[in-house]
Amino acid sequence: MLEYHDPYLNTVKRTLDDKQSKERKKKFKQQSAHHNQQSFLEQNIDLNNYLPESLRNIIGTALFIMLPYIIGITFLFFIIAQANIDTYHKIEANSFFLAWSIGYELIAFFILLIIIKSAINFHKIRKLME
Repeated sequence: MLEYHDPYLNTVKRTLDDKQSKERKKKFKQQSAHHNQQSFLEQNIDLNNYLPESLRNIIGTALFIMLPYIIGITFLFFIIAQANIDTYHKIEANSFFLAWSIGYELIAFFILLIIIKSAINFHKIRKLME
């Protein structure tokens, strides 16, 4: 199949992308206006607004696999082995699933802390607005 440069096709694609971007911005503004009237537990969270559309699945999969593993290895090395490479090798805690599950639990713990903190801040801001 021959590929050629078509400025009209590129203009149409760019125009459609701009329309989608404007619609997303408009929807986001409506959601943020509606967000101010809801309680904390009634809020909808949509992560699709924060990730590029073409890379959502790749980034999500990579983060799901690698981030807990890296955090788990770091925790095992610095906290359990006390940053000593010989101790780290002696405890033989270099299993992928062990490191991943420790990292996963640490991430879950910090996410819960962030949720609790944002709930407290939400209620403080709500009281100030009243």
